[in-house]
Amino acid sequence: MKRLIVSLSSMAMLLTLVLGSFQAGHDGFLEKEKEFSGNVNSSENYILLSAPVLDAQEIAAQVQPVTFEPEELSASEEDVMLLALLTMAEAEGEPEEGKRLVIDSVLNRMDSPWFPDTIYEVVWQPYQYSGMKSPRIDQCWVKEELVRLVREELKHRTNYDVIFFRTKRYSSYGVPMFQVGAHYFSSYD
Repeated sequence: MKRLIVSLSSMAMLLTLVLGSFQAGHDGFLEKEKEFSGNVNSSENYILLSAPVLDAQEIAAQVQPVTFEPEELSASEEDVMLLALLTMAEAEGEPEEGKRLVIDSVLNRMDSPWFPDTIYEVVWQPYQYSGMKSPRIDQCWVKEELVRLVREELKHRTNYDVIFFRTKRYSSYGVPMFQVGAHYFSSYD
């Protein structure tokens, strides 16, 4: 099952659109709708909602705080071992945070519509995790410490945005985020 991940900029644009429609009235909403529809990507799904016109005080009175509880991912024992092996291959010698972020890159890709849905398919997708090829993979094994980290990240990830990482510099893909140890991490957008 894929989960929809909305970037903050997309959410801000939608919020601006909706709040602008409340203040401008229904006619203003139709104008905003036309302006917005020109930017719609045909590969994505959008839902346009109608709402009564309210003033800012009425809106503020109706807003309820929303808490997001990410769902815990389940994984087979084989997938846990595969992720632990990948972590050794890609992040041996890195600090614990860096190892966790490598694990998260796989889990976050599973949530993304641009990558496969399973741990196995993400790890073995062509041209992705170079540590999983010979000769590097031949020098790796599953460590109990890494199995523990994988299990912990399946319950609660350190980072929900990391998709790409590499050494020496940021990837030419994605948006640079930060460096941990020798790895430079990036998000998808």
